[in-house]
Amino acid sequence: MNQLYSSLNEAGLIFKGDTDQDEADFILLETYGDGTTHSVDVDAFETLFGGVEENPTYEALSGFHTFKLGDTQYNMTADEMGYQKYFDQWKMQGII
Repeated sequence: MNQLYSSLNEAGLIFKGDTDQDEADFILLETYGDGTTHSVDVDAFETLFGGVEENPTYEALSGFHTFKLGDTQYNMTADEMGYQKYFDQWKMQGII
């Protein structure tokens, strides 16, 4: 994932922000017309997409992902999770 994070950082899509517990790295996903943003912290992103850590290509990110939240295990596509549109944008921008 380091190459992906490096590419996202070069595109200005990685920033530091505060969480309830500490400061963390975030991935900027979208900026709305009123200036508000939608982002995901890197730890949460890795929970969802950690299965492709060795090869985070567009195809791998767009596929099925198995992850556990609490005691529940999920198997979902990026589209079902709401991330596919961001991966499509990143592909068009040459990030992935």
